[in-house]
Amino acid sequence: MGRGPTKNTKEKIENSKSIPEEQIFEVFNFWKETLKKRVAALDRKRHICIGNAISLYGVDVCKDAIRGCTHSEFHMGRNKNNVKYNDIELILRDAEHVERFLGYLPADGTEPDIDW
Repeated sequence: MGRGPTKNTKEKIENSKSIPEEQIFEVFNFWKETLKKRVAALDRKRHICIGNAISLYGVDVCKDAIRGCTHSEFHMGRNKNNVKYNDIELILRDAEHVERFLGYLPADGTEPDIDW
């Protein structure tokens, strides 16, 4: 049998409970549209991840982190394995990941063509 959720997971669950559903759906749908995810489900794990990130940073910063991912050729599939690493759970996993993806945003505000 499993040992149950870790302290970190419990904290993320608690943080996500205070976030309005509309905000979680807004960020999830933004991710789907921005990264052209035709088939993606908002399961419990993603729901908790998004809610936790919103509780830490707010909706706009979460959207910026998603936009930042589109500026990383590696995460968009231009890597030796030709694999995209752009799942919302990766982008919003924790403070380190959100801040890393924010760092990929160009200072001039340009958006890439993501038909990769």
